[in-house]
Amino acid sequence: MLKNLNPNLAIIYSTLLWGTWWYPLRLLNQYAENNAIPLTLCYALVGILLLVVSFKNLNTLSRKNIYLTLLAGVFGGAAMGFYNEGMFRGNVGRVLIFFYLTVVWSTIIEIYFLNKRLTIYRGLSIGVGFCGLFIITGIDQGSFLPNSLADLFGILSGVAWSACATFLRINKELNVNFSTSLCILFGGLFVLFATTFPSGQTITGFNFEILRQTYILILIFAFIWVLPAYWFICMGQDQIDPGRAGILMMFEVVIGIVSAYFLANEIITIRELIGGLFILSAPLIEFRSSEKI
Repeated sequence: MLKNLNPNLAIIYSTLLWGTWWYPLRLLNQYAENNAIPLTLCYALVGILLLVVSFKNLNTLSRKNIYLTLLAGVFGGAAMGFYNEGMFRGNVGRVLIFFYLTVVWSTIIEIYFLNKRLTIYRGLSIGVGFCGLFIITGIDQGSFLPNSLADLFGILSGVAWSACATFLRINKELNVNFSTSLCILFGGLFVLFATTFPSGQTITGFNFEILRQTYILILIFAFIWVLPAYWFICMGQDQIDPGRAGILMMFEVVIGIVSAYFLANEIITIRELIGGLFILSAPLIEFRSSEKI
């Protein structure tokens, strides 16, 4: 049944999960007392399960397919890791807006590495996206760089996901289960790696009491958010052009901003709103570009 799922609907559903991802993530971190092991267990649980399910088809995959899937998995896991770090440290709406520069990064990757033509629309899409970025970072105050680690992680998550999505799209024999399992497993490894970041989660002090406090949340986050969110986005990105995917993923930003407002009293500033409108215009222009080609 899932194989026949409309890829547009798959991406739309994934945005519901990604837009609310921050809430169970922060809740799990709270009950885990900032320990990274419970979050790592989330990824290990569903990643290994899905990898086992995909084993029966691995012998049919070409060497090129496996290499492309591994690269997609590495970048997909990094994207998830940076996304988590941004959500831990910063305003949900702001991090989502920065992440949404994915359309800009994807366009740049396609032009420089896939020999796509730089059209007026694509150039305008890149320019509008960067205008939004610089408005938020404070170009009028002489600042071009991210103002915090949360901002930086939001941007890096978008860059990493753009690379992942590119490898998913150029893989003509993509196995969704295999690619999703690798994205999730590398995401788990990134959680452990991120414990080396300043003021991040730790791996020391894990004990049975922390596991007892978090095992239900581990199962909920793993099977209601992590597994379907990544499976649907991998499935959709494989079948939809970047412009259309970017438009459909806009819903994620709206859900994130609204949910953070009602559940965490987080709001975005006028500067972030204006910059966000510029950034969210980029996929609309990119979609127009794809129609013209």
